[in-house]
Amino acid sequence: MKIVANRLTHHLLEWGGGARVVVLLHGFLEHAHVWSLVAPRLAAGGWHVYALDWRGHGQSDWVGAGGYYHFADYVADLAAVVRALGTRVALVAHSMGGNAALLYAGSAPQQVTGLVAIEGLGPGDADPADTPARYAQWCADLERVAARPRPTFTLAAAARRLRERYPRMGEEAIALLAAHGTRVVAGDQRAWVFDPLHQTRSPQPFYIAQARPFWQRIACPVLYVEGDESPLRYPEAELLDRLATLRAARVVIAGSAHHPHLEQPDQLAAALLAFLA
Repeated sequence: MKIVANRLTHHLLEWGGGARVVVLLHGFLEHAHVWSLVAPRLAAGGWHVYALDWRGHGQSDWVGAGGYYHFADYVADLAAVVRALGTRVALVAHSMGGNAALLYAGSAPQQVTGLVAIEGLGPGDADPADTPARYAQWCADLERVAARPRPTFTLAAAARRLRERYPRMGEEAIALLAAHGTRVVAGDQRAWVFDPLHQTRSPQPFYIAQARPFWQRIACPVLYVEGDESPLRYPEAELLDRLATLRAARVVIAGSAHHPHLEQPDQLAAALLAFLA
């Protein structure tokens, strides 16, 4: 399915046809197919399920020359996608997608019926004094990416790299990531489908003081999901403080690191269906 949103064509996968709509939002450098182990379970539970490829990921458009990928762009894209779907939606979002979903839900609280953020409540707070250095690094990163040739590799090599990076994932999950996260460029050679601009560090720091007003405007129930073995877990006091601002419930997925939807899809689907009900 294709939707033109914010002047870019966005690709979505679709499951089921229930009256209630849930939109699944992937994380950094990933794609809509990462939800393929969870989405059919949600559809079987009566949900009409969509999974979005964010701009510059999967089969959605890359930005044009001179463009970039700021969180404000993701929010505008999501707002246009929800308008095109023509109904209020629940959101289930992972990591980077979770941060964008929280900003959208705070911008348009009347459009969101429920929100699940999986390992995505923003990074640690930033120091404003570091911003000039981030801008300088960003400019250097843009030049580096523009000058660097795009690496190519075989599908088997992509799977090996993913297996090394995500040792808790099963072979089905690795195959999904490799097959749909790469595209053929010549013969058996492939390249990652994401725009290399994502491999630059954004010039805009994350400020918790800026995020809180968005979080406080969210009107729907919120669930935070984390893996009990995640390397990105927040310090407990910091996490509880952020959850208090969101008035959010919390679920911990056993035997999972940063990707519960790929590492423990049965556990996660059960938690999602219970919360969204």
